[in-house]
Amino acid sequence: MFDMSFLELVVIGIVALLVLGPERLPGAIRTVSLYVGRMKRGFNKLRFEIEDEINASEVKIKLKSDAISRIDEDLAALKKNITSTINNANTSEEQRNTPIETNNGVEDTSSTRSHDKQSLAIDTHNL
Repeated sequence: MFDMSFLELVVIGIVALLVLGPERLPGAIRTVSLYVGRMKRGFNKLRFEIEDEINASEVKIKLKSDAISRIDEDLAALKKNITSTINNANTSEEQRNTPIETNNGVEDTSSTRSHDKQSLAIDTHNL
């Protein structure tokens, strides 16, 4: 933790023995050990909280990207559905505008159909 060699620890122990004396040295070592343990636990707790926050933010980013990809997929499906509906409507319109064959020959119904469209537009407009 502090990157101290064994020789440095021996020197600190000898100085502490001379300063504190043999009666108070064990109590001082116990007190220092308690404080060092509390500091280690505090730093570990802080480290775990930071790692949890980092993991939580990564999860939020992943959930957000998943939601965006699902929205993109839904939009693509909706676009495909709308395009096919428009194509079907255009096909139906083309089929309605084709001439109808009768026994006497070919009869063009585009003028009667346009008249029907106008009357339909008038009827729906009056509603």
